[in-house]
Amino acid sequence: MRWRLLAVALLAFILFPTRAEAVDFSIPDVQIHAELQPDGVVLVNEKHTYEFDSKFKGIIREITPKKGATIERFEAYENGKKLDIERKNDEYHAHRKGKKGTYIFELRYVIKDGVTKYEDGADFYWPFFDKRNETDYGNMTITVTPPERAHDVLFAGYDSAEEKGSLQDDGSVIFTLGEVAEGTKGDIRVVYEPSLFPAMTAVDSKVRPAVRADLQLLEIERAQFAADKKKTNFIGGIILGVSALGVVMVSLFADIRRKRFIREAKAQIASSGFFVPSYDISLPATVVFKKGAASVELMSAALLDLVRKGNVRQISDDEFELIDVNAELDHEQQLIKLLFFQIGDGERFSLPQLKAYTNEEKNYDEWSKSFAKWGELLFSERKQYDLKGPSAGIRSLFVVSTLAGITLTIFFAVYELYMLMTFAIILAVYSLLLAIFYSPRSYAGTLMLAEWQQVEDWMTDMDPNKWDVLSTDDRFRVLIYGVGIRHPELASYYEEFAKAQKQLAAHQPVSSWEYSGGDSHVYNPVFLAGSFNQAFSNVSSNAPSSSSSSGGGGTGGGGGGSGAF
Repeated sequence: MRWRLLAVALLAFILFPTRAEAVDFSIPDVQIHAELQPDGVVLVNEKHTYEFDSKFKGIIREITPKKGATIERFEAYENGKKLDIERKNDEYHAHRKGKKGTYIFELRYVIKDGVTKYEDGADFYWPFFDKRNETDYGNMTITVTPPERAHDVLFAGYDSAEEKGSLQDDGSVIFTLGEVAEGTKGDIRVVYEPSLFPAMTAVDSKVRPAVRADLQLLEIERAQFAADKKKTNFIGGIILGVSALGVVMVSLFADIRRKRFIREAKAQIASSGFFVPSYDISLPATVVFKKGAASVELMSAALLDLVRKGNVRQISDDEFELIDVNAELDHEQQLIKLLFFQIGDGERFSLPQLKAYTNEEKNYDEWSKSFAKWGELLFSERKQYDLKGPSAGIRSLFVVSTLAGITLTIFFAVYELYMLMTFAIILAVYSLLLAIFYSPRSYAGTLMLAEWQQVEDWMTDMDPNKWDVLSTDDRFRVLIYGVGIRHPELASYYEEFAKAQKQLAAHQPVSSWEYSGGDSHVYNPVFLAGSFNQAFSNVSSNAPSSSSSSGGGGTGGGGGGSGAF
């Protein structure tokens, strides 16, 4: 149980990581305006709209300049009021305390050496954000303006900025990126005539061939992507359809067989009338077969079954005496070892001893190991009987279908085939669940559970006519079964059981009462199960538990992102 809790905690940590002093906010709109100057300096004005759902102390803008460039004169304003700035490496913290609401922050800074002049053009190639960004932008627009009206403009966008640029009449280029997810890049590049930058010295090389080559390569990649997308849509769709059809057909076949077994079992039971089932398999192992797990309620039921068999005598509501240590089954011997020797004194076991034992942290590990071993022995007994149908071949098919679904999900995601991706995820999850939990019952297993189901139904209805014809052993076994499955009417049934046993004892000699050593009193299994539950809760709730930024870069190693504190 402890490892399951740790696994759940680890999964929650991975899916929902926490941040120290986290501020709940979003950035629905970002407008960036980069105004290029004749000397190659870039004046940047950014307007960030923040929506806060909690109190905050300010905002963060990370600006990592590309190689050779620097950031100068960073300032922040809110409603025209200048804010205090604290710089931490490439992070600029603008201090402005506030509470829930919408705020617009204006950021101004200068990029020195942000433009490189070549023989055939002046190149502004800049990453305003990159993989370091930990915040989604709801709507982002980047505008690049030349010093004067430009006529020979070449521009390109990369990654999330690809094909997002548009040329304006004055030579400005507007990149309308729209939604930008956290952790993504989106470099922009604009080349103007070199004559617009007379104060700069040109590098002895050309830039436009390289930009055109980039654009050509992007066009080739888009064409290849479109072709691969079409192929993936066709072939992947066929594989998805065939896999889904196979899983559905196998599932339907399995369900038809299950329903047929149930019908045949009910017909056989109807021809036999009411009775309490009696099989070679023990009552605790029967409950494990039905419930699929060895629960703490089952431990109290298994103890009562040892009383029924004569290995243990119940002295009072909370105390038991060991009569015969040589129990028939391995899991019965393990239970005796756990209760009477590990917790008790070797002769007697009491519920107060159980409570005291499970209140001590030093005993948790030993308790957990013994409980797990007892459960394993119960499953071992269950496997000795032909109660499960063959499943290896079908489960292998489900595993293959799961792998196919996962593979298709990846391909569909890469090629933006989101509808097919959704169906592939459904196929993978459904097939995985079937591969894990598919465990068909044989006809013998179906019949046995159907026989006990009619007993459960009778316990709910409490028909006294059926009760009167039962033997003492049958009544005791029904009581034990009810404890093991945690029947909702167990308390009422116990009262009827106790009443019938007292009436029976009144007309029989003392020697004929075989379950409590001559005492006609029937002890309360509800109280017993509750005590075991409390002990299990002590261990589960008190067991010790265990209790951990991003990198990336744009062109020339620059980039950044946004945040709040």
